[in-house]
Amino acid sequence: MTISNLVKLSKKGQIAIPKKIREKTGIKPGEKVIIFTRGDEVVLLTPKKYASYTCGLLKNTWGSTKKEIDSYIEEERSSWK
Repeated sequence: MTISNLVKLSKKGQIAIPKKIREKTGIKPGEKVIIFTRGDEVVLLTPKKYASYTCGLLKNTWGSTKKEIDSYIEEERSSWK
């Protein structure tokens, strides 16, 4: 179920997250949230939800096997000399 509310941006650039949305997402007073843009949208996520979305994004970036990863690390370390 989607919950939508119209909220007003304060002079300081702040918004209040409506109670129904806080309850649905489990956001408690004092907790931190992550805010970012996606295209022209503003997205607000709990750190746990953000972690689940980003988990695995870098998989296979440095190789798909231990040998490939070790080779990549060795190549990078040798470039520091």
